[in-house]
Amino acid sequence: MIRVRGLRKSYGGQLLFRRLDLDISKGEVVVLIGPSGSGKSSFLRCVNGLESFEEGEVTVGGIALHSIRGRSRAEGEAIRRVRLKVGMVFQQFNLFPHMSVIGNIVEAPVRVLGVDRETAAIEARKLLRRINIEGKADSYPGELSGGEQQRVAIARALAMRPEAMLFDEPTSSLDPEMVGEVLSVIRDLVGEGMTTVIATHEMGFAREVADRVVVFDKGEIVETGPPEEIFSHPKTERTRAFLSRVLPG
Repeated sequence: MIRVRGLRKSYGGQLLFRRLDLDISKGEVVVLIGPSGSGKSSFLRCVNGLESFEEGEVTVGGIALHSIRGRSRAEGEAIRRVRLKVGMVFQQFNLFPHMSVIGNIVEAPVRVLGVDRETAAIEARKLLRRINIEGKADSYPGELSGGEQQRVAIARALAMRPEAMLFDEPTSSLDPEMVGEVLSVIRDLVGEGMTTVIATHEMGFAREVADRVVVFDKGEIVETGPPEEIFSHPKTERTRAFLSRVLPG
């Protein structure tokens, strides 16, 4: 589903990625862990075409995104097609404050996919039932808790009927008591077989849902493997050092 080869990226002259390679299969759940600033968020944004990169290639569902050096005039169309295939949920909810919950969810299907507004609204209400906030359809983002806003952001991404979902630290902006309700929605989504890539600091959740865990550190993938292997028997000192800081006991 997702294939990354030779990804190299820098910010202001500082190298962020050093020729990253990663394959993600259809239906696979991959969790990215590692210290803050290790490149997880930028990696996801490169996969979704939100950030450019200097070298390498990202292929999503057979659609290739090229490095700046290899880009053609058709690259903009490729990015558009990739974003139709891949939904993304960010740390911040990024909801339109002047639109109701239902308005936030139907806007993209109507404007981008050409779905008629009535059909989009019916589908939106189904999504709201799915995430257990159907009663908030006519509320505005400012009237919702952080957990409710993030669930609406997930529903908004799902309304575009993506083939894969990317989650960039989806609980980092939430109060602790709201984390569980968002993770529950993601857990249900994973259970339905959606190809999912999650960058998170929630180690227990990572261990529970991941088919594979990928450890980032200083712009490199230092280790990858099944969650039990990564958390119980890490192979590299860099992974052991990170886990010793974030795991209890």
